[in-house]
Amino acid sequence: MRIWAARHALTLALGLGAAACRAAGDVEIRSDPVSLRFSGERAFALEAELVRQFPRRHSGQPNNRRAVEWLRAHFAGLGLACSVDDWEVVNYSRPVGLRNLACSLPGRSGREIVLVAHHDHSPATIQGADNDGSGVAILMHLAELFAADVAAGGPPAHTLVFLSADAEEYGMLGSRRYVRTHPDRDRLIAAISLDNLGKKWAVGLEMSPLGQFRGYGALWLQRLAQAAARAASGIWVPRMHSPLEQAVDQAVPVSLMDQGPFVAAGVPALGFANVYDPAARDEAWRTYHSPDDVIEYQSPEVLGQSG
Repeated sequence: MRIWAARHALTLALGLGAAACRAAGDVEIRSDPVSLRFSGERAFALEAELVRQFPRRHSGQPNNRRAVEWLRAHFAGLGLACSVDDWEVVNYSRPVGLRNLACSLPGRSGREIVLVAHHDHSPATIQGADNDGSGVAILMHLAELFAADVAAGGPPAHTLVFLSADAEEYGMLGSRRYVRTHPDRDRLIAAISLDNLGKKWAVGLEMSPLGQFRGYGALWLQRLAQAAARAASGIWVPRMHSPLEQAVDQAVPVSLMDQGPFVAAGVPALGFANVYDPAARDEAWRTYHSPDDVIEYQSPEVLGQSG
């Protein structure tokens, strides 16, 4: 009976995963590789400045708020319209002040694509370089590139929102706050989370489509990301979970990155994170949520590929 039940569950899981993949459809992307100007060296410089100037910036700490002000000055200096959202939660009977920063680059439509990274880090960390100084640095450099495009040729098709979220380490509270307080969620086309994207041992990217306790990211968005990477040529093609992994994911939808609240709210979203060389997995794990998550283990080349 147990063997039959296990086989039946596996067959059902594979069927659900395969059906989900078929529903995604094919996409076609055209890209000019010359237009890809993302600089890993620039992202590395931004990350180094952030994590060295604002260590110990976990939620509720003075450097957390100082980092947000520094980020706001950067985005505002590019011509983006920025807003700060302050709120408070109670953690172990202690009130903790939290702060999100959302900066937008208006597009020709009012619909929005959100790029999100989190400026807080684990309390066990000092610099929080990879998690998530790397994502914040990529966010900052992407804003520089898109702002330069606007100055040269006009606005993008859709509004781009660069969200620096707080309290990801408390359960993605900043992203959840952004989604819950958004005045019109129907305007949200997609969201992409940037997290853990700079360690020198990385050999690729993977995509997490998990929702926060419910939902699963749109497969068309994952296929679109892969097609864009292939069309660009020479950059990592992000890995999509296999049909069996997708089925298991959907059975236990516990997200660990900031795409989770967006997916749970019905917004197409995914999270990017690095894949590591198997020989270096112990080192990658040792430097996760530890004092060893420092800029010295970050790589301009990996940041360039990830960005």
